[in-house]
Amino acid sequence: MTTRRTGEYGPAPLGIAELARRTGLQQQAIRAWETRFGFPAPARTDSGRRRYDDSDVERVQRVVALRDSGVRLAQAIARVQAEDESGRQISVYGELRRLHPQLQSRVLRREVLVAISHAIEDEAISRAARPVVFGAFQHERFYRQASDRWSEIARTAGTCLVFADFDVPRADRGAAVEVPLAPDAPLLREWAVVVTSASFSVALTAWEIPRRTRGRPPLREFESVFTFDPAAVRTAAEVCLEAARAAGTVDPHLLRAAEGALAAPPTPGPGVDALVARAFDYLQRLSQPAPGRRAPRVEA
Repeated sequence: MTTRRTGEYGPAPLGIAELARRTGLQQQAIRAWETRFGFPAPARTDSGRRRYDDSDVERVQRVVALRDSGVRLAQAIARVQAEDESGRQISVYGELRRLHPQLQSRVLRREVLVAISHAIEDEAISRAARPVVFGAFQHERFYRQASDRWSEIARTAGTCLVFADFDVPRADRGAAVEVPLAPDAPLLREWAVVVTSASFSVALTAWEIPRRTRGRPPLREFESVFTFDPAAVRTAAEVCLEAARAAGTVDPHLLRAAEGALAAPPTPGPGVDALVARAFDYLQRLSQPAPGRRAPRVEA
């Protein structure tokens, strides 16, 4: 069994009781996993007390999510350990499809994604329930076009982080926290809006399907996942938090506050009907196709 001294891999401030609280496991289960599988591998103080850090919490949460999705415990632990050794890619879309295979993906036009995203954003603003909110914009110029809306979201949110290829992230007071992504980050290729609170949870994520056309602009379509499932939404939020930690530019106190907000057990909440109604309102405003051009098919 591998153990480490406190501070060997960085700070390890959490005791086993806090690890149990954050992951929903019993302390005896954590000890049993350690004895049987060598996982999680705690740091040890000079007196022998177990100590864990935030990465241990995230690893255990990944195992719990896999186990709850039907994967055998031994296989779930082996998969998480292998991912850690190989350098797991941080992707909202990828993790939702991997950990929640029951979710269906659909091909949606860009205009439809914009409509759904705006409906989610409006609902997050109107509820003003101090949600944790994340947005992935791919390119900085896309975020700048929506920054006024997201500043309003940040005003009522408990935490609001946005990801893009920011060169010099701005730190405007009261605005969304801008998180720069590396050029090879998988999240940089994704579109995502994630909102979670005690009363409302929703996640939308997508990646663009490459198209080659001749003589006219390509039709922009995205492979998309849209869900109100609180457990799936929390997975999406945890992936975003992991990306923010990996960026190394976000105030650790802000990340801990967001983690605390996500620690509460997920529960279904109201708001589905209101959000769907908003989405239909936006969809109705979409421009009609040009004369002589067939409207593209939308799978929804």
